[in-house]
Amino acid sequence: MKIKFQTDATLSKDEIEVAIKAVQETETVSKLISYLNKFNESQRALIPVKTEDRIVTLKQGEIIKIEVQATTLIYYTTKNIFKAKGRLYQVLTNLNDDFVQVSRHGLINLNYLESIEVGFAGNMVAKLANNLKADVSRHYLPELEKKVGL
Repeated sequence: MKIKFQTDATLSKDEIEVAIKAVQETETVSKLISYLNKFNESQRALIPVKTEDRIVTLKQGEIIKIEVQATTLIYYTTKNIFKAKGRLYQVLTNLNDDFVQVSRHGLINLNYLESIEVGFAGNMVAKLANNLKADVSRHYLPELEKKVGL
């Protein structure tokens, strides 16, 4: 990948124009476009979670994993466990790049990942801080490996 800077006096002071050139639009190009689109969006450090009796704000850095069981989201943090109604894909859009989906029903925070091991029935299991575990689906394993740098 070549990166170069070019001045353009026709642009306003706060305006930036990015052009991506390639033979065709590949997955890498799509990811780059997605990354650039997210660049200006401010990532929320706090995630609001509506439980049965209150609204709790969770710090993203304290969330170890999030699981869904039926229509209930379960947030495992460094200190507590919170349950709320919702959908996993909606939560994922508000999280930073430290989080990765490991199955249809689970997300983990890579900062709390201790190891990935072969599970009981040949599936993979992510071992996390606070003695937590998360099943890793074969479908999501390549993305997890890429995020950890393999």
